[in-house]
Amino acid sequence: MFSAVGGYVFLTNQYVPSNIAVVVLDPGFGDFSMADQAFEGLSEVDVIFNYNLEVVDDATAARTYMEGIAAAGTHDLILAIGDELADAVTNAASTYENQKFALIGAVPTLALDNVASATFDQHEAAFLAGSIAAFLSTGNPNRNGIVGILGSVATDSTVEGLIAGFIQGLEHANSTYNLDITLLPLDYVGSYNDSATANLKASTMFNPLFGNASVIFAPVRASILGVRTAMEHANSSWFSDIDGREPFVIAAEGNQDRLGNPNIDIATGPSWIVTSVVPRSDLAVSRVINATLWFAFPGGVTDPYNLANLGVDLSEMEFRSTQWVTDYMLNVTSDYRTAIINGSIVVDSTLP
Repeated sequence: MFSAVGGYVFLTNQYVPSNIAVVVLDPGFGDFSMADQAFEGLSEVDVIFNYNLEVVDDATAARTYMEGIAAAGTHDLILAIGDELADAVTNAASTYENQKFALIGAVPTLALDNVASATFDQHEAAFLAGSIAAFLSTGNPNRNGIVGILGSVATDSTVEGLIAGFIQGLEHANSTYNLDITLLPLDYVGSYNDSATANLKASTMFNPLFGNASVIFAPVRASILGVRTAMEHANSSWFSDIDGREPFVIAAEGNQDRLGNPNIDIATGPSWIVTSVVPRSDLAVSRVINATLWFAFPGGVTDPYNLANLGVDLSEMEFRSTQWVTDYMLNVTSDYRTAIINGSIVVDSTLP
């Protein structure tokens, strides 16, 4: 468990900083997904406060930790990140009604006034990602229009929404622009943190003898490191002598573009992870903490973050190669974004 201080405040009287506990499932931080983005929100708060970061093995451990904090009465807010912790937050908050909780990425399974929730319509941004994948997979004579999808856990509603939105964007661009796209059967890692399985499944999708995919959509969280290994293997084994045939990936649930760079420790592209679907969990975290510490705790279910309120979007593509993701593709994506915001395109969050 780590402790730190962030933010600022101008006061004339002595100030005792508030305490915030942040709970996230293993592996916690370092894969550039939702938890890392949420962590950035801690630095965007307008008030000085202390925070504790707790990485737990599972939801049972999360509940135990949160109930211990709540029983001690030492923290103004207990903040949990990820929909896997919805039941743990619900149970802890039901037991300790005077403790304030926040759940980022889901809502509690019961309506509770002492829980502030933040959800993200990531399926809207995934539609945009699907349209980019359609063009990217056909943007060179040596790319074949074959697109694969590798998810983390099939029963995760967030993953389902991401895949559903992606397929709708892919199919809409395919039919509108006559791109001749082929979608491989869906596959899943079965875990949020299994790089070995992700490597095997992504390699199979890229392998010309099996999937032969030009692009893979990979909402797999920490398992993205295994997908990177598959990209490296595909490039050295099958694509190295083919002009314009790169092992492209589109990531999700955080800005993971950097993990497709030549060296993940150096922020220099171009990146084979051409873009990511990004839920602005940093905004959600900073807003709920600010509101709580300024005595305006937003308990209960709130409106989702979406394209219209800038709460979800594609990454800024800091490492974009204009030869891969062209201005034309981005213009099409911009038109799709406008259509979704004004309601002329409605994106479904469930798979058929």
